[in-house]
Amino acid sequence: MNIISSLKQRYKGYKEKRFLETHGCKTWREYERRYDSDVGPMARWAHTYYHGYPHLFSLEPTDRLYSGMTKLIPYHYQSDKMVEWCEKNCTGKWRNDWHRGSYDTQDNFELDGILGEDIMFFAFKEESDYAWFMLRWS
Repeated sequence: MNIISSLKQRYKGYKEKRFLETHGCKTWREYERRYDSDVGPMARWAHTYYHGYPHLFSLEPTDRLYSGMTKLIPYHYQSDKMVEWCEKNCTGKWRNDWHRGSYDTQDNFELDGILGEDIMFFAFKEESDYAWFMLRWS
């Protein structure tokens, strides 16, 4: 590797770092998540928040996995395992977020930063990822 190519690489790294810092991010993954065009941060309901993701799954705190006859897997452990599974197995775009809110009379989850309960949502772009996720976790 010669000096010129080394300097070009350093300059490219500097430009990327500066771009991320101006947008308040440390990594490209954080930047892509924050500026995702398929979510609407000002939405009122969960299905409109994830307007670019046609497949949505909500994991409520009352949902639990049972292993064997009496062993109960805790909710937070289950959600961590779901995220790990998605990172390994999903081929398309997906995301998961915690939202606070409650269900309205039409059974839509209404986002509310103060009232309600915390629910984790998994949103998938690809139908195959959603189908495999549902087969594995429901």
